[in-house]
Amino acid sequence: MAHFPESFLQELQARCDLVELIGRHVELKKSGSRLVGLCPFHHEKTPSFSVSPDRQLYYCFGCGKGGGVFQFLMEHDGYSFPEAVEYLAHKVGMPLPQGTQEDAAEQVERKAAYALLEQAAGLFARTLAGEQGRPARAYLRKRGLPQTIVQRYRLGYAPEGYGFLQRALGGDGRRLRLLEKTGLLFRSERGFRDRFRARLMFPIRDRRGHVVGFGGRLLDAGEPKYLNSPETPWFHKSDLLYGLAEHRDEIRKRKQLLVVEGYMDVLALAAHGLPIALAPLGTAIGERQLREILRLHDAPVFCFDGDRAGRQAAWRALERMLPMLSSDHAPRFLYLPEGEDPDSLLRQEGAEAFAARVAKQARPVLETWLAGLRLLAGRGPEGRARMAKKADAMLATMRDDYLRQVWRQEAEQASGVRLREARRSKPVAARGSPHKLSELQERFLAGLMQQPSRFAALPDIAREFFVDVPDVHEVYMRAFSIMADAEEQKVDITGQLLQAFPEQSAIARWVNQAPVHDHEFERLCLAMEANAIRARQRRLRGRLTIEQSQAMQLRLREIHERLRGLGEES
Repeated sequence: MAHFPESFLQELQARCDLVELIGRHVELKKSGSRLVGLCPFHHEKTPSFSVSPDRQLYYCFGCGKGGGVFQFLMEHDGYSFPEAVEYLAHKVGMPLPQGTQEDAAEQVERKAAYALLEQAAGLFARTLAGEQGRPARAYLRKRGLPQTIVQRYRLGYAPEGYGFLQRALGGDGRRLRLLEKTGLLFRSERGFRDRFRARLMFPIRDRRGHVVGFGGRLLDAGEPKYLNSPETPWFHKSDLLYGLAEHRDEIRKRKQLLVVEGYMDVLALAAHGLPIALAPLGTAIGERQLREILRLHDAPVFCFDGDRAGRQAAWRALERMLPMLSSDHAPRFLYLPEGEDPDSLLRQEGAEAFAARVAKQARPVLETWLAGLRLLAGRGPEGRARMAKKADAMLATMRDDYLRQVWRQEAEQASGVRLREARRSKPVAARGSPHKLSELQERFLAGLMQQPSRFAALPDIAREFFVDVPDVHEVYMRAFSIMADAEEQKVDITGQLLQAFPEQSAIARWVNQAPVHDHEFERLCLAMEANAIRARQRRLRGRLTIEQSQAMQLRLREIHERLRGLGEES
């Protein structure tokens, strides 16, 4: 991991424009001193996403995502921290400090791999357009894919035989080894050989748009019909979704998302004016892919074939989805007629009829779950017992208590059996996991972050305000240190805190709250001081001297009188 000087990161943040960066994805509108818009991290109808141009921070009051320029690139585009720093430094024309780049060899290899995969995509695309690509072009015409789609998604063709990539892209041994490491070549007794031969090629991109691998489809009979790149340092099949880089913004704009089973389904939908589909890479959809889908849109429609295999795939997806579901999610499931897929149906009935099919026939996840339970359990009293037992086991994986209650009630009604109260094991809190703050604590911290000069006027006991909230106490005490070390009061405290605690989105939340004016902050500070004195009294019960105890009681009376006076003034 690269380590950048604090002074460099502060200057880089100062030169970046968070509003411009976010504005490429979100339509922001003025609201007082802030800008607001629809959150790019979750689906919503009413704007809860707030950006502070002065502080260069964003926060969503709906999903809790927040931070600065680095966090936005990491959360939205999937950059690592060093990659985000490198991207922004290049964007504003700042050279990276010497000796701070990630491991030089690793950085060089990563860039070389991306460049090589991009070259391969271009080579396959040119081959598709040339003489060797005639069979593949004929196949694409037969499937009804126009040239605009072929070009936009950079489809290509890997010709028959061995040695194609080695001749076109190879060179010395180092180059060949990198081609092997990217999955384009494999090593045999006869040397390096092409992995993809006589296949229509689909470049696969990561969230940032880098080509990281390929899917290849045979045009004639043979197995496997589809072949993907092997696992590499840059290609992790269970993390990727075909179409994500191309469709992410359109999905958010249209508020529609279809999850389909194959590459051709994604392209067929795009060809019919529906660039809103994603597909796993030829395997059962995994947990990380489901999290990405539900983060992108809260009401995706999962399209599966109506045959036995399609229903089994849908059930596996539903089981994996349960721990992630909350009352904010409304996924639906659509079973297509047996033997059909979105591609074939679009060619038969057109985009309008297919969209109507989705709207009318897609069933809510709860309804799909109950139907699946009935199918698994069978009929009769024994079937109802099996249904209840399976429902119990699946409900235990759900984390949303209210949603689980509703589902339990529906399962009891469907089976006629009273289910056990689900007993979920209590998860161990990870370091940095958020603690619920009171409204008083929230507003107090907001007041401090909005005007850091207020730190100087805090009483000595203020250092104890958050001792019972470890993750917040750590941030709070770091803020004290920053202000103590600052030569002037106009220090960028939030920027420094975000560098120290990049995953602590609460920092951005406090800055983006409604302004805390001086009159309100005085009341908040007094109330926090009173709470801290009472906590100290409880903690030191029996160990306080009479003088200490009397001093505390006197201070509590003074606070009470001042708060009453402030109430009369307001």
